[in-house]
Amino acid sequence: MSYSQGYNMDKIIVVDDELDILEFVQVSLEADGFEVIIASSGKEALAKIKRELPDLILLDLMMPQMDGYEVMNLLKADKETRNIPIIMLTALAQVDDKVKGLSTGADDYITKPFDLKELTARVNAVLKGTRKVKYINPLMRAMGDAFTEEGVKQLGYHLETAAKIQQQLLPKEPPQYENIEIAGTLKPSMMVAGDFYDFIPLDDDHLGIAIADINGKGVPAAMLMFMVRTILRLVCREGNSPADVLKRINDFLAAETEANIFATMVYGILDTKSLTFTYSNGGHCPPIKVNSQTDSVAFLETGGLLLGIFDYAEFADETLPLKANDTLVFYTDGVTEAENTSEEIYGTERLRKVIDQNEYLDADELCRKIEEDLTEFTSTLQRSDDLTIVVIKIDETVKGV
Repeated sequence: MSYSQGYNMDKIIVVDDELDILEFVQVSLEADGFEVIIASSGKEALAKIKRELPDLILLDLMMPQMDGYEVMNLLKADKETRNIPIIMLTALAQVDDKVKGLSTGADDYITKPFDLKELTARVNAVLKGTRKVKYINPLMRAMGDAFTEEGVKQLGYHLETAAKIQQQLLPKEPPQYENIEIAGTLKPSMMVAGDFYDFIPLDDDHLGIAIADINGKGVPAAMLMFMVRTILRLVCREGNSPADVLKRINDFLAAETEANIFATMVYGILDTKSLTFTYSNGGHCPPIKVNSQTDSVAFLETGGLLLGIFDYAEFADETLPLKANDTLVFYTDGVTEAENTSEEIYGTERLRKVIDQNEYLDADELCRKIEEDLTEFTSTLQRSDDLTIVVIKIDETVKGV
């Protein structure tokens, strides 16, 4: 028996009305060092979860009398159990069913019949994330007493913790490719940010790239950022086009959040073999392309509606061929709308100009150069909005594809 996977004997409750699946999962997870408790119905599960307060729940969605959705709703309504992570066990293959489960409160899903290695990997991934984010819960409790001296201290501590967690969720380092440079930076205006960027490997030759801006600032925007990032990572791995990915995120936000909640995002798929970039824009700042063959620096004007405002919103894909020395720059409005002491904004033309003058730099250096120019313009390191930049540059040695 190996205890390298289980972390201090993490406790897992498995809920399924099929006894053979219960036994199969129990034996497998116990062999990996987890403490496993089983339940064959929703009612039995609720009682055991309340008593045991496990670290993770594996929950079958399709059960008689009380299905998994109802169990999740009851768990999320209880302060003692609402933050226990849940992995759905489902035979349903439709994305809509998975999104429904995630919006109800699940953290991940696995489709039956499942592979043991996949099950263990998903369990460990969710538990790893939980060990990071479980410290956010005291933050929300501290907010209720934020106007007392002790409350202010607690809130400051938990905001600092939340900021560290958020930084940990950003890509640790860009993916490495032989002929492609990728760089990204995020500087929050407050301790936690509503912006995010992500690099999502889809297969050996395709990389998902996203940059997003959640309306608002601080903790509320950061919480929504976590949710949008989760939905993005689920939907993009289903093989959807960038336009379909934005449509799914839009529909989720439109259905599950208040009318004044929205996000902007550019999501695209970089084909590292054919050197093309297919992207869709949901109300976000237009990316910039440096075309080395025409020696031009231009904004990509294919756009779309904000995410979460209209449930009927549709989005379009655009495919760009990339050649040697071509560069793509993505950014949030924290760059272009930054103000100096004279209340002048940095603006799109200044951004285009600094990219034009420094297109010879590698991706990481160009990121830093834009940030330095912005700091020089504003004359301060203090920002009124989050600043996020992502750069993709094709190496000069690349030959025509």
